[in-house]
Amino acid sequence: MDKAEKIRILSSLIDDSSRIVISTHTHPDGDALGSSGAIYHYLREVRGKSDVKMVREPSPATIAFIGGDIPLAGPEAIAEADLLICTDYNALSRAGSQFEPLLRDSHARKVLIDHHLNPQEAEFDLVFSRTEVSSASEMVYEILRQMPGIDGQTALLGLPVLNCLMAGMTTDTNNFANSVFPSTLAMAADLIASGVDRDAIIAELYNRYRPNRVRAIAHILSEHLTIRPDGLAVIIVTKELWHKFGLLEGELEGMVNIPLTIDEVKVCLYLRESDDAPEMRASIRSKRGWSANKMAAKYFHGGGHEQAAGGKLRIPEDIPDASAAAAFIEKVEI
Repeated sequence: MDKAEKIRILSSLIDDSSRIVISTHTHPDGDALGSSGAIYHYLREVRGKSDVKMVREPSPATIAFIGGDIPLAGPEAIAEADLLICTDYNALSRAGSQFEPLLRDSHARKVLIDHHLNPQEAEFDLVFSRTEVSSASEMVYEILRQMPGIDGQTALLGLPVLNCLMAGMTTDTNNFANSVFPSTLAMAADLIASGVDRDAIIAELYNRYRPNRVRAIAHILSEHLTIRPDGLAVIIVTKELWHKFGLLEGELEGMVNIPLTIDEVKVCLYLRESDDAPEMRASIRSKRGWSANKMAAKYFHGGGHEQAAGGKLRIPEDIPDASAAAAFIEKVEI
């Protein structure tokens, strides 16, 4: 089935649905907020759908502006939906343990819009999935601008939609530092020409942090960064270290990229002890020619893209506690 036919089917599903729920992945990042937020505003403000709900975990305060003041519905909304639109994850398991069972049990039609490897297509009724794009936000951009009544006239989608798309794409490319395709630059140009104030979005994303972030990153990179002879840079942040600087969720976003500016570093692994689960979250970034995705899948129950991936170490299944993380990493190969 070609893309145009899929878009026609999606438009028909929207027309025929009265209760629509939008879902995205656990620990939502900027692309999750951007892609899901764009769909939310499109359905309400362009398609005139009054019963549209967003069901996801709360976002870090640092990126909460993406999408504006979208209220979050409770998990019970999933059971009432007749259409589920899932963005920025490739399997229902990525929605998190709170939402996954309800999504699986739902009799609603399920639509996936994603850019990760290995989409679990059998879990969905309609799938838009392609890895050669910057982000789920770029996928949503391609779909929405081809919807009936828009026909490539991007400005007709409205600024609430377009601002979400720009913010989501910008965060997932690390401000155009990685995963940039010709279509990504064309999208950015089109959004700016359609009225998006990119400077304002950049200010919100990168120039609104508290002093805690700068002090914490300086200390962590000085005292808690190790670089192995094989080119693996490792950062481990325990709960004790996190709370020492009074950090908020999202305030160390982007730190994992900094060691890649060092010539001999090929891959950077950032492990952070979670406050709300017995685990350490893993963020992995790599230079071209080295696979963050393979490392995430092999050692950290995760996955992602070739140069940007994530996962976790489970406690006590993988390591007895956070103090054992360094010993575990000794067996990790890049």
